[in-house]
Amino acid sequence: MPMDTEVYESPYADPDELRTATVDRKQLFLEDGELGSGNFGTVLKGIYKMRKVPSPYALIRSEKQVAVKILKNADDNVGVREEMLREANVMQQLDNPYIVRMIGICEAENLMLVMELADLGPLNKFLQKNRLMPMRNITELVHQVSMGMKYLEEHNFVHRDLAARNVLLVTQHYAKISDFGLSKALTEEENYYKARGHGKWPVKWYAPECMNFFKFSCKSDVWSFGVLMWEAFSFGLKPYKGMKGTEVIQMIEGGERMAAPSNCPPEMYDLMKKCWTYKPDERPGFTAVELRLREYYYDIAHT
Repeated sequence: MPMDTEVYESPYADPDELRTATVDRKQLFLEDGELGSGNFGTVLKGIYKMRKVPSPYALIRSEKQVAVKILKNADDNVGVREEMLREANVMQQLDNPYIVRMIGICEAENLMLVMELADLGPLNKFLQKNRLMPMRNITELVHQVSMGMKYLEEHNFVHRDLAARNVLLVTQHYAKISDFGLSKALTEEENYYKARGHGKWPVKWYAPECMNFFKFSCKSDVWSFGVLMWEAFSFGLKPYKGMKGTEVIQMIEGGERMAAPSNCPPEMYDLMKKCWTYKPDERPGFTAVELRLREYYYDIAHT
């Protein structure tokens, strides 16, 4: 595997130190400047001072750079706090090299989620600035996302917000899935999650069954992954540019799909279209999607 190199070694590899569930505020130092902001909070860069100082021979440093999601909840809304704790609960159950690692929760002046830092930021923004990136490199990153999603599928989690903005880069060759604010754990009996009603949803990334029946499954994540692939191979362009959500729904219901991004390898566009199969039962799962990407990546790696 090209991933089996030191580049892919997580700098957060000490399980005793970094799966703490709670983080002492005294160990956390926040820096100025936002990394981003979302519905529930702002994300700042920080330094996490580890509890045990490593031996002089250890490779793990005593300080780690981290991303800290801080709850902004001026009106003390219990629902907002619970949403953020739900996200933390999902993230603490996940352990995969291609998923942003949760370090712990810090209860201090605000509720804070402490996560590993992926320094290069969101995939879409990175690609917008790096338009000379080779297709092989883009395929490598997209393949890594498919491996992270295959892990979620195997562990019965639905992401529900998979998009290039929620894939963060550790390096130009290392991607991680983030933002689990909408994620749900599925039960053994049900292979989908049914929402009670329409929310603030990223419609342009959603499969028809999400919009029509509020049903979310690993197969609806596959549809979103197809849109993410389109974003990646178009160097971070917005999907369905200039169209309203209702127009996108009409287009999909009418059997139309987005055209291939310019210079996109035909094999990759073919996979996108398979991800956009209308009926979820006929759509491939992430096991099949990951295999297609892996095979294609090795084919081009050897040419």
